[in-house]
Amino acid sequence: MRSNEREVYKQFIPIDKRTIQGKKDGVKYEWFSMELSEEKSKEFMSQYNFTFEETTPHYVKIEWNLEQLINDELLQGMYPFLYRVIKRRLHFLSTLIEESRDKIVSPVARIEGNYYFFASARYLASQYFSTYNTWNRNISIFCTLGLVNKVKTDNRMIERRTTRETKALAKRLDIDHEKLSPPNFYTIPIYNDELLTEANHRAKVLLDNNFRTNGFSKNFLIRVFGQEFADTIFHDERQISEYSQNVQSKIEEFILKDINRQGYTTKDRVLRYVHIDYSQLLPWEYGVTKEKQNKKAILGREFDRSISEIKDKYNLEYKKANKELKERFKLAKSKTIIYAKENNL
Repeated sequence: MRSNEREVYKQFIPIDKRTIQGKKDGVKYEWFSMELSEEKSKEFMSQYNFTFEETTPHYVKIEWNLEQLINDELLQGMYPFLYRVIKRRLHFLSTLIEESRDKIVSPVARIEGNYYFFASARYLASQYFSTYNTWNRNISIFCTLGLVNKVKTDNRMIERRTTRETKALAKRLDIDHEKLSPPNFYTIPIYNDELLTEANHRAKVLLDNNFRTNGFSKNFLIRVFGQEFADTIFHDERQISEYSQNVQSKIEEFILKDINRQGYTTKDRVLRYVHIDYSQLLPWEYGVTKEKQNKKAILGREFDRSISEIKDKYNLEYKKANKELKERFKLAKSKTIIYAKENNL
């Protein structure tokens, strides 16, 4: 989009999927299936010297969304849990939204009133910043919050186009294109109060369940939101594996024994003393190759994924020790501990 076009779009508020409203004058312009009414179209052209195209609502929405993301005061004040989750990821989200301008599949590529576009985490990593794994994980977090929607398409023309894009990317990266996963398709919703309030609620649920970047995965989402929801974020057939359940059982067993022995335990003690078997580890289990795994990495991810479930299951607390807890457990310094709730003693 040309810079002068962008300035025109910034003058509007997206009311819904079909209507925009002038920020200053309050005049509304409705978008229909193909074009504006002749009268409204002339009025728009006369005032702004700009053509209202079919894709305009998407671009107006982009400009509006970007404005919301740079308003730290708004996000932190009205949606504090959401802000906690995305504040260090805002540049990733803004970049993805910007990228959607040029990646819309076609003027007729629509899902529920939104134009959908394709994006490859590997392409984004090669063009902007950070790594493939970081981009892939952050996009999944945005989808979990509802800030981006992952969609499916079975259009052959679109599949052929994305195949060409994938081959071109593989050639630039000097790797076999068959080793690249096909790009995913997404839509961008309007960041209005209703959507951001829901995103704030989901963020609170994540934080209440010990959300950590290290432990975010499909397994984590299954435990927090259930299998059906997790399947909408990760389009594969993965479920919580037998190996993951086995590691969690070992973590639970150690936590309960250590609390029984000394009154509390810590994540560090779990990572140090729990023993696990690598032989049943699946290559995809933790998002990286089996050869790159080690005991501490596996236990750390599994601990982050499951500690909230373990707390609820055994009526435990997991928090940084205050003065009272330091005295109760004779701690030399403050640290985050796991211990039984008082009514559980």
